[in-house]
Amino acid sequence: MDKSETIPEKATEPASKEGNAELPPIRYILFPRKGGWSTFPYPAIAALLAAEGEVFYVSRQERSEDMPPAIAVVTLPEAELLLQQSRTAAVITHPYWLMAAASLHPEICIVLLPEPAGDEAESPLWESCISRLVGVASLVGTSSEARYMKLAFQGMRAVWLGGENTAPAGTIPKNDLEFPLKDCELLFLHALRQIVAGAPDTITPLQCSMRADYYRQLRSKTGPHETISFLLAAYEYLLDDSRAAASLNEAFIHAIMSGRSDCIHSHYRFLSAIHAKAGEVEHALQVYGISAGHAQERHHYEQLCRWLEAGENQLVQAELLRINDDYGAALSILDALGGETARHWKFRIYQETGRVEDAMALVHAVDIQDGSSRRDYQVLSGTAMALRGERHGAVHQFLEAAMENEDALSRIVELELLDQAVQQLLGEVP
Repeated sequence: MDKSETIPEKATEPASKEGNAELPPIRYILFPRKGGWSTFPYPAIAALLAAEGEVFYVSRQERSEDMPPAIAVVTLPEAELLLQQSRTAAVITHPYWLMAAASLHPEICIVLLPEPAGDEAESPLWESCISRLVGVASLVGTSSEARYMKLAFQGMRAVWLGGENTAPAGTIPKNDLEFPLKDCELLFLHALRQIVAGAPDTITPLQCSMRADYYRQLRSKTGPHETISFLLAAYEYLLDDSRAAASLNEAFIHAIMSGRSDCIHSHYRFLSAIHAKAGEVEHALQVYGISAGHAQERHHYEQLCRWLEAGENQLVQAELLRINDDYGAALSILDALGGETARHWKFRIYQETGRVEDAMALVHAVDIQDGSSRRDYQVLSGTAMALRGERHGAVHQFLEAAMENEDALSRIVELELLDQAVQQLLGEVP
């Protein structure tokens, strides 16, 4: 695919009228990472936001000399007041802002996920906060292609902020000048404008198509390859491209040839998702059965076989997609299917993907009759309250749950750790 045929080369000024009423520009509140402006992970995106509207940077520190003049510094209390106004977006660039930012209920929540610094990746807080942050996000940008693909499988609006081509792909006008943008920045701009306008997402599939073209061209140069062919298969799968199965089989064969011992699970199992998504549920289940390596998976396979024999084809289809991390497609099937089993399975998916409020909305009184389910509900309810900013209620729920299971106390510790992390992110403590 030729990039110039798919992404407009020039990003025109955003529409400023709705009917006859002129709308003010969007305000963007940047919640940074530790270290001040010099460590801000996406300065080009900040400049892009400044071309679209007003940009404010949250900090207790004095304005640094290297910060662009178009960006104003505000304190956290000032940011809280700004976010109470309409047409104001939170731009979160570190997962430890989770509770502080989510509790402000931003109209638009843009998450720019950085690479972990130091020992951040080793902390259990890192991934858990990212999961719940993604669960409240309107748009997610990431420099990791692996995470981008994971987000695409979840059905999220996402943009990969990376790429092999660093040449300008387009421009954005500002004050009678035109600023160059890389292709990922141009994609982010269009995704941002779609969010602001409430328009459907066309950017995530567009970028998936561009990545599929990239890996297809790379494969034509290198020949079949276990990694290149697998990534091509994954993007083809997301695009409902019928070539996905052939690309995956190619990757699987070369994984075997390279001596990988886990390729039945790492490569071959994905074939069950391809067949399931195509509606070939029986074939998909056979593939999953071959890849089911340990006792728990074998038991689950046998259970799925019984469901298929009972005519529950759509439930089996949704579960095979979930097993392969295609939460977006699984949810679409469960939404259409309805019923109690579908409700329970949607609840599980929402929990696995950090969509706390969506999970809460699916809980019925009949689900919390025994002690174990009540404790689980108290933890879920406490998490939802913490994200809403209801700190006292959250702690109460966690303490109630801890009376039966002390592990719930870790949620209170997590709140304290995130409070300390916010102080560091603001530059209040080292």
